Amino acid sequence: MAGLRPVVELMYMDFALMASDQIANQAGKWHYMSGASTTVPLVIRASVGGGKGYGGQHSQSLESMFCHIPGMVVVYPSTPYDAKGLLKAAIRSNDPVMFVESQLLYGVKGPVPEEEYLIRLGEADVKRAGTDATVVGWGPAMPELLAAAELMQRDHGVSVEVVDIRTLVPLDLPTIVRSVQKTGKCMVCSQAINIGSYTADIAQRVQEEAFDYLDAPVLRLGAKDGIAPQALNLEEVFLPHTGDMVAMLRRLCGV
Repeated sequence: MAGLRPVVELMYMDFALMASDQIANQAGKWHYMSGASTTVPLVIRASVGGGKGYGGQHSQSLESMFCHIPGMVVVYPSTPYDAKGLLKAAIRSNDPVMFVESQLLYGVKGPVPEEEYLIRLGEADVKRAGTDATVVGWGPAMPELLAAAELMQRDHGVSVEVVDIRTLVPLDLPTIVRSVQKTGKCMVCSQAINIGSYTADIAQRVQEEAFDYLDAPVLRLGAKDGIAPQALNLEEVFLPHTGDMVAMLRRLCGV
């Protein structure tokens, strides 16, 4: 509000709950409550530790909570290219942005151009084209969704389109709906637990906007409804992986 563009790093997204008044009641509200006379160009980088054995207080995927805060933008990249373009766009935005980063993806390598580029907030990306089913996801679910799509094509002849929403709020619903209108089937997946997950919001909106095109109910896949285990073998069961995605896609497609 004093004219700077701070970028805050919270280490773990769990810690955002300690700052939830500052994030939700202050940063998220002041542009509206000041009659648009001030802006809060704040970026909050919050890593999610799911998949690394960090336990119940350092592994939660809480992006759904901040999607419910009017005034907040929520971003969750899945590739190095997207991370750079979206972070630059977030810093230039005049809105407070919750920029979620997966610890599992920190070691992922991919092309990142040296030249300046931005990715517009609120613009999904079709990571894989398909004709028989649509899967919608974000963050660390994306690499495994792409692997599941390859297995469905190889083993069952099912062509799966993979949509990475990249920005949860604002949501690029038209891209999702166009895909579902083409394929007639939809599954939504994330690493958040199913209770209260943003996957439900997307599933409901697909149901509302593309009902006449659906050949099957919209399905959701997330982490188990419980506290993230610290033991790696238990966490492996807790989080959704490629095998779980293939099983749900087979159920969705009847193969």
